Amino acid sequence: MRYLPLGALLILAACSKAPQPAAPSAGAAPVLSFEGYGPVHFGAQLPDVEQKLGAKSVALGANDPACSMVRFPGIQGVRFMVEQGKITRADADAGVANSLGIASGDTLDAAKKKAPALAVGPHKYLPEGHYLTASSGDGKAAIIMEEDGKAITKIRAGMQPAVAYVETCL
Repeated sequence: MRYLPLGALLILAACSKAPQPAAPSAGAAPVLSFEGYGPVHFGAQLPDVEQKLGAKSVALGANDPACSMVRFPGIQGVRFMVEQGKITRADADAGVANSLGIASGDTLDAAKKKAPALAVGPHKYLPEGHYLTASSGDGKAAIIMEEDGKAITKIRAGMQPAVAYVETCL
């Protein structure tokens, strides 16, 4: 009987502490989100990102100051839109993780189960396809997926209006 009060006290103490979020692991893989991808944040100036990464970006196609697409050495599977020197969007290759947990190859139904608040609209070029849009809380950014009538084929994220452009700068 002497142990019962001590055991009850330990249980109460354990229950009274708020759960702590898990600390991110040092080797955690980057995730495409409303804010950016890894160390690249939407709204950041290109020279600042290059300095942060310690590497110059590589232009994909013509380097137009109004709008161009770039990659960064060491960041695989993602290309970034740069408008007037500012990172505004990221287009991800299949296999790049995103904060919604939706992947290329997922069906429309599977995507809606993972993110029930997705807005679904018609695709501009594919009669059977759709655009699936998850907007940030303030509506200034989004994650947009393209679906061909069977499965998710493309995923991008970024600031409005750049993320909503059907085409890239190329």
